[in-house]
Amino acid sequence: MKHLLYSCAVISTVIFLSSCKKRIEICAEFNELTYTINDTILLDATCSENVETYLWEPQAGLQMLGSGTEVTERFIVLPLTGAVSRTVNLTVSNGKSTKKISKSAVVL
Repeated sequence: MKHLLYSCAVISTVIFLSSCKKRIEICAEFNELTYTINDTILLDATCSENVETYLWEPQAGLQMLGSGTEVTERFIVLPLTGAVSRTVNLTVSNGKSTKKISKSAVVL
């Protein structure tokens, strides 16, 4: 009976600890403060925590150079009439949750 009780306690602890994954903390940082047409933007999400997957989505006026699934990604600034910024959406997830942010870069 003691072994059964001990086994149940161990199994419950393991299940509890494995289900308590830490929350996702999401962030992304630009390599520069401002950009011009044809510049390469580097966005870096290594400051994010507890992330398993990354999905970068460039908006109008940006062309992605990589796969869009890495912790860092590069984008080329394309001409876009009337716009003074370019936006990239980042979605990160782990087995428990998903978070999204949008980052905008100033284009001169």
